[in-house]
Amino acid sequence: MKSLAVRIAIALVFNAITLWVASVLPGVRLGAGFLWAVVVFTAATLLVKPLILAMFHRRHAQWADGRKRVLSKAVTMAAGLLATLAILVVTSIFSNGFTINGILGWIAATVVIWLASFIYDFVDDGLEAKANELLGGAASTGKP
Repeated sequence: MKSLAVRIAIALVFNAITLWVASVLPGVRLGAGFLWAVVVFTAATLLVKPLILAMFHRRHAQWADGRKRVLSKAVTMAAGLLATLAILVVTSIFSNGFTINGILGWIAATVVIWLASFIYDFVDDGLEAKANELLGGAASTGKP
């Protein structure tokens, strides 16, 4: 249970930083409900992203060999961009603390937040292990 709380706390902090960084982009604004926007963004990330990625992976699983591997990676990247756009749409609809205006704002925010998700995926297991270690639990990276 403590591990789940740590994982959620790390996601909330990282998503708050990501949305704050995205707010410097043209057409992207933070409002008074910023903390609620972070909660909505985190929840949407936990719900929407796995669904979209699973749909793409299931449909294009046969592309895992040979020259089709490049196409498979391109489809996975496109799925990630689509998931990020969907998460931003959900966040902007269900919170008044984060708004995006104009096509340039939507494109820039989608790309920047999608790139930030790569960073998060790279460091989240290490951060969770370190946090658990500091909290007195066993250091676990979630890998066998």
